[in-house]
Amino acid sequence: MTTDETIYEALDKGIAEYKSKHLHISHSVPTHLSPAQAAQACGVSRWTIMRAIKSYELKASRNNRNHWIIDPDDLDAWRPSTVRTVEDAQIGAHAKSTEQLYEILVKETARADVAEALMVSVEAERDRWQAMAEKLAEAQHAKRRWPWLRKQK
Repeated sequence: MTTDETIYEALDKGIAEYKSKHLHISHSVPTHLSPAQAAQACGVSRWTIMRAIKSYELKASRNNRNHWIIDPDDLDAWRPSTVRTVEDAQIGAHAKSTEQLYEILVKETARADVAEALMVSVEAERDRWQAMAEKLAEAQHAKRRWPWLRKQK
């Protein structure tokens, strides 16, 4: 190894050591998140994050540019209480058994049959009242208002 190579290696090693001690920049986790970044991290929409902020479920503050900033720890505290997984959603969707669904179907079918029978009786009653109204209208029309103005035959 030549002295130049040794110098360059020492220089590279010194630069790396200096950077690790003095220029510690974390690129993996930002210090604050925007609502869009928080939504992407949680797998929800930006509007869900905004509703949580406005309802004080999720702690957030505004920076000097009047933009919302969210602390990742606050986001982690909020996430388990509101974000549902696919498994949670499917459990709620299939909570009723087949027998319960069949009972509901029978009840609703019976209710629809009763409503249909009631509709038929209401239509018959309507037709009867309409016939009576037409009969009265014809009787009133046939009667003259001024009998003294009858024409002499």
